[in-house]
Amino acid sequence: MAREKITFGGVDILRFLAAVLVMVYHYGFWVWAYPDGISAKATGGVPAQPAIGAWVGSGWVGVQVFFVISGFVIAFSAENSTPLRFFEARVKRLAPAVWICAPVTAALLLAIDLSWPTDAVVRLVRTALFAPYGPWVDSVYWTLGIEIAFYAIVWALLRLGRFHLMEKVAIVIGLVSTLFWCLYYPLRWSDFAETRWLQLTLVHHGSFFAVGVLIWLMRFKAVTASRLVLCLLFLGGGVLQIASSVVVHSIKVGAAMPYMPPILIFLCAISLMAWSLKLDLSWSGWRRLGLMTYPLYLIHDVIGAAMLGAMVRAGVPYLLSMAVVAATMIAASWLVATEAEPRVRRLLDHTVFRYRLKAA
Repeated sequence: MAREKITFGGVDILRFLAAVLVMVYHYGFWVWAYPDGISAKATGGVPAQPAIGAWVGSGWVGVQVFFVISGFVIAFSAENSTPLRFFEARVKRLAPAVWICAPVTAALLLAIDLSWPTDAVVRLVRTALFAPYGPWVDSVYWTLGIEIAFYAIVWALLRLGRFHLMEKVAIVIGLVSTLFWCLYYPLRWSDFAETRWLQLTLVHHGSFFAVGVLIWLMRFKAVTASRLVLCLLFLGGGVLQIASSVVVHSIKVGAAMPYMPPILIFLCAISLMAWSLKLDLSWSGWRRLGLMTYPLYLIHDVIGAAMLGAMVRAGVPYLLSMAVVAATMIAASWLVATEAEPRVRRLLDHTVFRYRLKAA
């Protein structure tokens, strides 16, 4: 019971800030810098804002921060769980927000003529069923398949009664991912930069999850020299992955993008995460802030971009439009997290997970 009361306020704060970072990146840079993107099309066209882009163009690295946080939180929550309880917890965490946000996004795509009924239905069904390959209603859903791949590994360890091997498995995942990125540049594997099956097998992002697991081990087990060295090694692998993402973004936007800002943001974020674990941040509000992160990530892109485009075309200054849309999306994510998601979870309790109520 004492374990269940442990909270990570610093992690919740960081998780929320990472989502805000991604949101500001989309509004302040991506919607005008990459016209072929779905969010750019949703705006209906907005003028370039190079002055804004100069300081928000690296916000995409918030996704890599999410992966590290997932490694930490999932390892912590799974340690004393059972396969069934772990599966139930993951479904009730992932599904409600998707089932709430995805239909709204699909409806908007229809309303602004970015989709047609058949296409919208196909995208919606694929999104609602967590299809690992697109198309989805919004490009932000690409990360869910990667998260689920990591969850599947943890579930398999629980199912086999081998969770004590979590550290070794995380090390293998981290070593494979780091080795890939060490070979990526000398062997010129640029064609594999966004290969989906490499993403789904955690070859691309495994180093981030491994860092999260090692931080969990050092926080709750013991700080050892080997764990510190491996953590630094996997952070290096993560930095190489971020560098490759900079190149991919540069190609898509047709302009050179700097390497150091996203790398520094990432390293600072992980350092703050590790430091925050020593602090007493047990206020329940931090937890609510963390719960808002997931719906904010899912709902902000296409819907927020459409709002942003409408406001800019109406003559509202760009920065003011960004601020209003961001505040609206945060408010919407709060409503989803506090009002809508609990209702869907209760519905799941009385249908899919009814066995638990009967047992009680």
